[in-house]
Amino acid sequence: MIRSRLQIGIRLSLIAILPASMATGLELSYLQRLQLPVSSDDIGYGHSVTSDPHTGEVFVCDPRSNRILIFDAEGMFNFQILGGIDFSNPRDLAVDPEGLIVVLANRESRSRPIELDFDGKFLRQIELYPDSELLRTGRFTSIAMSPAGDTIYMADDANFRIWIVNRSGEVRDFVDLAAAESDETRGDMIIGQIDIYGPNLLMAIPSLGEIRKYDLDGNLLDRVGIKGVGACKLGRPTAAALAQNGEYLIIDQQRMLLLHWSATGNQCLGEYIGIGDAPGYLYYPNDLSLGGEGLLYIAQSYDGRVQKYSGLPRAAGASQDTRETESSEKP
Repeated sequence: MIRSRLQIGIRLSLIAILPASMATGLELSYLQRLQLPVSSDDIGYGHSVTSDPHTGEVFVCDPRSNRILIFDAEGMFNFQILGGIDFSNPRDLAVDPEGLIVVLANRESRSRPIELDFDGKFLRQIELYPDSELLRTGRFTSIAMSPAGDTIYMADDANFRIWIVNRSGEVRDFVDLAAAESDETRGDMIIGQIDIYGPNLLMAIPSLGEIRKYDLDGNLLDRVGIKGVGACKLGRPTAAALAQNGEYLIIDQQRMLLLHWSATGNQCLGEYIGIGDAPGYLYYPNDLSLGGEGLLYIAQSYDGRVQKYSGLPRAAGASQDTRETESSEKP
């Protein structure tokens, strides 16, 4: 089987401006739902979505169907990587500048970082060291990678930590996300998706209604969000993206909205999209990813939908260049 750059599938022609309240300059437009070329096949569970900053390719982890789906920059289906003996239940991934994929998936009944080549061939399990009780009890739920591809960041929702690990598996440091919280807050703490945009690491804390921004060494730079269920509040923010202008795009799973947020004055700049099952609307969104050309992808559990939007600013750290990956034959 050959992975190629041929565009296959059917692109939706519907383009609609979505309703917005308190809009502040975003001209958000719904473009399409990512679809597979076989009508009887579909994304089972849109758990996470990742836009490769090097190529514009879009990766979707579909644990229900035990596979990773890959779409090109135009949203056309390119390829799928099936789980099996080497890994199962893929939940999140990151891509390095050479096209190697590090996926957070199950292996030997535990969540582990697994390295694949760009065609999905299993290369290795990244063994973490030095070993510790916290690492053994860790429950890794989300993963990100530095722009250079030399450092991995893993969110651990059992210990409320971000583990900072080099590509050989050595644990360099960690961030204790609950260090400054009370015992009561810690007991109810829930962490969401981790993402990297340029030199910035974003960590969603749904239980606190906030997004935290760190540098790549784990130093806290900023925190935004106001907990609540009213207008321009964050009920359960599960993921965020950072634009080049320093503003945030935040997905709220409880209020089922996309929010536009400024760190200056911790100010909400607008709410977009809203709840619904019509094309472009949201129902229990899990993750989002902002691409270099200002294209936004939102993944949700309901109906396995991953939807694409335009009208956003470019992602922080985005390069003008893209990598051309040659087609290669799968064994």
